[in-house]
Amino acid sequence: MRFIPNIKYNELENSFLDLYLPDGACKDLIIWYHGGGFVNLDRTKIAFAEDLTKAGVGVASVEYRMYTHGAKFPDFIVDGANAVKFLQDNIHTYANVERIFISGQSAGAYLTLMLAFDQHYLKDAGVDPMSIAGFLSDSAQTTTHFNVLKRDRDTNGSLERIDDAAPLYYVNPDLKLNSLLLIYYTNDVKCRPEQNKLLYASICKLCPDIKVELVELPGKHTNGSEHRNEQGTFDYNDTVLKFINSL
Repeated sequence: MRFIPNIKYNELENSFLDLYLPDGACKDLIIWYHGGGFVNLDRTKIAFAEDLTKAGVGVASVEYRMYTHGAKFPDFIVDGANAVKFLQDNIHTYANVERIFISGQSAGAYLTLMLAFDQHYLKDAGVDPMSIAGFLSDSAQTTTHFNVLKRDRDTNGSLERIDDAAPLYYVNPDLKLNSLLLIYYTNDVKCRPEQNKLLYASICKLCPDIKVELVELPGKHTNGSEHRNEQGTFDYNDTVLKFINSL
């Protein structure tokens, strides 16, 4: 594995990413946003990247502004879009990548879905959403994120709300995506399975041309991207590789 840390993707504070690349060919790159509710964790908290590189898939683990950095909604989404633009423009300096996927865990999965569905963020950064091969969500809140409710809407973060900060808000017959993978867990946080099932059903109803899969993995919230299974692999990796190899 080739590890290239601390790449600056724009001029703002905390705008760094780390690359995990295969020693050989790297046809696919996954842009990864860490979890932590937009208040903790960082881009270095990534367990599965080295295993993915052994399958020929690279990972770009992206830092973004958080509430603990003084961020407000939608700063972290803007940062995510800027990182995509930087990588589209510069990844060939490091590897001959053919396809780019966007993915994340928990809060990072919410960020992933906001880029997928509220497409002005990518477009404002100069990215065509259809240039992204797929969006891979590891246990996203598909309603308005609880910390957006708490910190930006000044309301109870445990409420279920669908407003303009909710991925579900943007599902409509005109939505265009190449592909979407939705992962949730058997013992996920409350309402997370139902939120992902609703998003999946809405896309199937309104956007039949989008290739979308819904997968339930065993364990607690984001278990598949944090812990190895009994076979010694990550369920996230197994699921993602099966999905992207089917495209």
